[in-house]
Amino acid sequence: MFKTTRQEAIAAARRLVRGFASAPEPRRQAQQIYGVLVHAEGWSPSQEALILELGAWMQGHPNLGDLKPRCEAVLGKLA
Repeated sequence: MFKTTRQEAIAAARRLVRGFASAPEPRRQAQQIYGVLVHAEGWSPSQEALILELGAWMQGHPNLGDLKPRCEAVLGKLA
């Protein structure tokens, strides 16, 4: 898999968040957001920790209604 830049990852993740409402599987949409962010280069250590925290949180199978707000919050902190 190729690495993307931090800016490219944020843009791609924002597009995925905007498509959340029409996503047939919200959990998969959230996993794609996490995947885009975790494979990008250029994060600070605190930003990497935030992304990894999102992944760990998603492993706990959170309520579907909590996925989009959490992803938006993480993106807000990364931007």
